[in-house]
Amino acid sequence: MGTVQEYLESGMYLPTFMRDFHGQKDVFKFLDDVQERNIKKNRNGDRSDSVNWRSAQIYTIDIFLWVMARHGYTLQRSRKKLPFSDIERTIDVENDRRREEMAAALGGLLND
Repeated sequence: MGTVQEYLESGMYLPTFMRDFHGQKDVFKFLDDVQERNIKKNRNGDRSDSVNWRSAQIYTIDIFLWVMARHGYTLQRSRKKLPFSDIERTIDVENDRRREEMAAALGGLLND
């Protein structure tokens, strides 16, 4: 990898768990769930200034992080010695929860 363009096209500027499109989708679906809980808790369902997960993914990956990488900046894990949550584990738990919700919804439809 000899040029900045090759570096950008390789996706190496992204954290490993975000280099795959499906991994990115999982992260942004999780963020959407966090946003949804915040809206329900603090704004009584007012989504007027919310962003859907697809738009957030496109902007963050294809614009923000790409531009930052073009200028030599990357998103990286903190080096602080603190008990941080494991993002991959968090995403797995959220994916499982979403699958269970879908299965329950489909089960209800099939039983009607």
